[in-house]
Amino acid sequence: MIKKRFMSIGVLIVFLLVITGCGKDNVQEVIYKKGLPKDSPAFREFMRHELDLATDATLSYQGHTYTIMRSDKKGLRYYQYTDEELEDFYRPFLSAKKYPATKLYNLKTTEFLNKEKLIHNKIEHDLPEMSLDKKNVLEVKTKNGEKKFEFPSAKGKKVHLALEAISKDSLLIKVEVYEKLKSGDLGDRQIYYLFLKRDFSKHRIVKEEELNATIESGKLKEYFSVFPKVVEDGSYLKLFDKYIFEKKTNKVKTIKDTDILSEDGKYVYINGAKEKETNVMADGIQKIQTVENYLKGNDKYEAQFKLDFKQIAKEMEFNSGKARIADIHYFNENYVVLNISYHGKTIGTAGSLNVLLDFQKNKKQPTAYLVDLGIE
Repeated sequence: MIKKRFMSIGVLIVFLLVITGCGKDNVQEVIYKKGLPKDSPAFREFMRHELDLATDATLSYQGHTYTIMRSDKKGLRYYQYTDEELEDFYRPFLSAKKYPATKLYNLKTTEFLNKEKLIHNKIEHDLPEMSLDKKNVLEVKTKNGEKKFEFPSAKGKKVHLALEAISKDSLLIKVEVYEKLKSGDLGDRQIYYLFLKRDFSKHRIVKEEELNATIESGKLKEYFSVFPKVVEDGSYLKLFDKYIFEKKTNKVKTIKDTDILSEDGKYVYINGAKEKETNVMADGIQKIQTVENYLKGNDKYEAQFKLDFKQIAKEMEFNSGKARIADIHYFNENYVVLNISYHGKTIGTAGSLNVLLDFQKNKKQPTAYLVDLGIE
């Protein structure tokens, strides 16, 4: 009888562990691998970020071809390049067995967007031409015609233009108006957003600080196509910075300062921000949610996994103490890149590295590639 009773209790314990998922122990630690990963679509998108190809607006991605806009001191330009061209460009770095940080630095200081990738016939590519006259009046030209726009107090100041987004029926143009100082430097800045129908039938100019309130007012509803969809049905739209528009409530929602929004605006890394006091993000159990679940306030997670800074130092054979810096450098759907630096056991630093978390095969147990890319 006693033996049978113990067997029954043992079966019960096993059953309880199964139905509860073994508590927190059900969350698996990442798989650690030293060195660079293999090429992949997610890695390619990370390289676009590192090579400053995703900083300005990516206007479209069709047929393995990117159309992007670049705006700097040289003015506003459009470029096109393919996946293959980009992969060929960074392949020597990816195959490097030694000094990957140096190889990556060399890539970053080599011009990828050469003259061959420059789009000259903008109108034929259905891209707007934009120019400023001597009074800083903006002229926009498209296949459908042209129109001029004046911005308050822009005359006599420095103006920067950028095409933020383009859709089938609308354009979103960012206009930065700077005060000119006697020293030659630029002073205070006022940002305007020009929402424009591509047939020039309607437009609206909105100050940056009034943008969210104007969106909630419904006055920009007919231009919503310029904002990326967070979910397929368009019930959530990615605005600027950490702002998300929720159509159901007609409210602009904000991602908390302690959490990080992915580059594509579709995912949130819970408690991913580093603590101000320690300059270190928390290790242990890591959680990622879709923006939809995050804003609904539920406990559904896209990914849960364990990250151990001590184990990472051990894998790298660092004779180190605690992490002195640990933060997220890059976060997108299938890739997270961390920057970690360690204290020495007595003084100084013991070493630093980057951790490339790859979720493409397994979101519950991603692979962590440990390599020093010189990324801070």
